[in-house]
Amino acid sequence: MRRTGPQGRTPQERPANTRKVLPRVVLGVGAVCVVVLVLWLTGWGASLWEVFSDRERLQRVLEGAGALAPLLFVALLVVQAVVAPLPAPALAIVGGYGFGVLEGFLLTWVGSLIGGVISFALSRRFGRGLVAGSARAVRLDRFMEEHGAILIFVLRLIPLVSFDAISYAAGLSSIRFRAFLLATALGMMPGTFAFVYVGGSGSGPRTWAVLLGLAVLAAGAYVFQRHFFKAGSRVR
Repeated sequence: MRRTGPQGRTPQERPANTRKVLPRVVLGVGAVCVVVLVLWLTGWGASLWEVFSDRERLQRVLEGAGALAPLLFVALLVVQAVVAPLPAPALAIVGGYGFGVLEGFLLTWVGSLIGGVISFALSRRFGRGLVAGSARAVRLDRFMEEHGAILIFVLRLIPLVSFDAISYAAGLSSIRFRAFLLATALGMMPGTFAFVYVGGSGSGPRTWAVLLGLAVLAAGAYVFQRHFFKAGSRVR
């Protein structure tokens, strides 16, 4: 009986799949190279880094936008989430300072979520076909289908883990978009609230309590995700 799995593909089928994937890979790599080249040649890359890492400059930029400040803030969050590795905490703190804790939290949460979705979509569109198909990828996909949502949720609780990297890595896996969206939307809430609260409330006992709570939650999440990675290593 002919095998229909990835290992059972005929030599004729494999080049055909490669021909379908290759243009997407070339297009994706080319687009990234163009963006990086433009940022480097124009100096915009250094400017973006300075803007996103300087809280006072971010505040001045938003103040100059007037009534459009909320939309500009969301746009900056989307850029931050898609263009790694721009720093996110400074922007979240500015959101709390400029819009207050409640509005700042909602804007930061929505903007980061949109950016995460875009990163996921780009990775799924241009990178998924490159890594899918091998026997090990199939086993890893099975692990992600069963535990991926929990793993992403837990990783989102750890502020030190790159938000961008999680989104792009998730797009390469077989996890469903709805699971990714829900895990991201819920997992990013504690860290987002903590950084926005710092900007909106300033220093004080409550602020330190919020940061301590986030640190304890992140430490617990780190210990928990270690078990998931150990379980994933058995999929080899």
